[in-house]
Amino acid sequence: MPESKDRTIRAVVYREGDWWIAQCLEVDLVTAQKRREDLPRELRRAVELLVAGAQQRGVEPFYGYGAAPLRFWKMYEAASEWTDFASGSGGIDARLAA
Repeated sequence: MPESKDRTIRAVVYREGDWWIAQCLEVDLVTAQKRREDLPRELRRAVELLVAGAQQRGVEPFYGYGAAPLRFWKMYEAASEWTDFASGSGGIDARLAA
């Protein structure tokens, strides 16, 4: 998935109200789903769309995207590995902070 120098995207997953949120760290990209089991597919889709759009424009994937705010990095460090996401992650390392 992330093609740029075999880059791995780290994300923290948490619940907010009725929604499950995936917040990427190195790239301030967020996606949400009502069902936690739908989140891996949606997160991969969002990253793939971002990469495809960059390729179409002829720019480096993730160009212009800053990092997520510090609070999400701290959440990630305190979170546990999300084993449901590990299979077929395609360059995404997600941890569950729920």
